[in-house]
Amino acid sequence: MSEKKKVKISTGTELEFDAKEPKNLYETIISEVLIPQYKENADWHLTLKIVIDEMNRLIKYCDLPVNYKLGLLNEIEKHLDKEISELTGVDKIEILFLDMDDYVEDIKNLITSDFSQVDGRLNMANLIKPLTTFEIVELFIYLGKRAFEKE
Repeated sequence: MSEKKKVKISTGTELEFDAKEPKNLYETIISEVLIPQYKENADWHLTLKIVIDEMNRLIKYCDLPVNYKLGLLNEIEKHLDKEISELTGVDKIEILFLDMDDYVEDIKNLITSDFSQVDGRLNMANLIKPLTTFEIVELFIYLGKRAFEKE
């Protein structure tokens, strides 16, 4: 049985969607937020930030799952017929974490610092504590790709 959710996006549009299959939510955001914003500013980074901010707002205030953010990005990629990273030179992870360089720098500082193993592990745990499981996995994939690119 489907679980219906009702949300109101920033354009004022209210819609009801199946929480297990939120495609019509993504499509509404794409057609009413992403496309008009891009037409207005012709700035892909700004447009993606606005769309992600919209999804973050919905996640927070409408009690939606955080993985909806990735679902929205995947739906945007389908519309573009190419990956976001190919179009903008920006990895999805950098879009999801606009402060990714700060995370990477903090991790580098933790690894190279003079902490005991126990303190280093505790500090690393505290660094990633606010991240969701999805975000932690994406962070490790991102770091792994960067490590292999340097070889």
